[in-house]
Amino acid sequence: MSRSRAAAPAARRPALATRLSPRAVAEWEARLGVANSPTRTRPKRFTGQAGSVAYTPKLDVHVAEPEHFHAMRFAAGLSSIVTYCALQPAVTLERTAERVASDPSDTLLVSVSGMRGQSLVSQGGREFAYGPGDLVFISDAAPYRVVSSAVSDPAGMRIPFSRLGKHRHVAERLQRPVAANTPLARAASVFVRRFAAETSALNTAPGAVSEQAAVDLIVAVLSELDGVPSAMEDNALFVQEATRDLIERHHRDATFTPDSIAEHLHLSRRQLYRYFENCENSIAGQIADRRLQSAHEVLVGNASASISSVALSSGFPTVATFRNRFKARYGVGPVEYRDHGSVSSRVS
Repeated sequence: MSRSRAAAPAARRPALATRLSPRAVAEWEARLGVANSPTRTRPKRFTGQAGSVAYTPKLDVHVAEPEHFHAMRFAAGLSSIVTYCALQPAVTLERTAERVASDPSDTLLVSVSGMRGQSLVSQGGREFAYGPGDLVFISDAAPYRVVSSAVSDPAGMRIPFSRLGKHRHVAERLQRPVAANTPLARAASVFVRRFAAETSALNTAPGAVSEQAAVDLIVAVLSELDGVPSAMEDNALFVQEATRDLIERHHRDATFTPDSIAEHLHLSRRQLYRYFENCENSIAGQIADRRLQSAHEVLVGNASASISSVALSSGFPTVATFRNRFKARYGVGPVEYRDHGSVSSRVS
């Protein structure tokens, strides 16, 4: 007689950290691209009880142990908007009715996080959960609360209502603060994180045209939240960011090509390429670079992985293609690179 087996317990993910650690800081800086950048600025640090008070002057900060509070933030004031990238512990940020009355602010907070974990935003009597990659809108003109139960890395911008044109009313009376999972919202999410990193952490001056393009993209997402789809197919910024989003999500598929992107965006191949005429890297080059990045992460993170499995899991159609791309980028083949360890001087 066969004996029934008890179901194996589901694998549990490690508990998410609630405080900053040296590793979390290093990984955050790597994601922002500031680790070895000659143009980087230094993030402002906020520590202890005094740091928790100074961290967000327009908000009340609630943490379990204020004396151990530690957060970091890059910020930059552009011509009319502010961009930022932060790394913060598990925290509750609250803008009370009293603060709204004593310190009014007609600005829209646009935020997106990249780290694993879920947060809650409450405004107007409604509560919404959001996770990594979700684009969040919060009006400073009304009370709200944001609760993060783990270390998070919000990045984004503050935009005056006056810059939002006819969609100002959407920001003032948000019915849904979390953007839907649409191509436009995903493209805007990718853009916001990159734009915030470049301007606040890498100290890059965007120029008036780029700043206006950023606001236009946010206005388009707001119009979508308002139930009015925005025709962004002819917007170069939307197409470029939507392309980056598709590459991020599908580069591990060896059959994924520029034609796949054109089909997804309902563009001809010629139309798609027209939006990248002034870009330094072609679409095919961007796909190859992202595959190489994934392969590098697997190669150094899993010493037992075979070269063929690294190549195939990263989207390279053949091992030979992977070897050639890797050697062109790092100066040695993947086997030699892993055997001898990464040599910083080989990385351009």
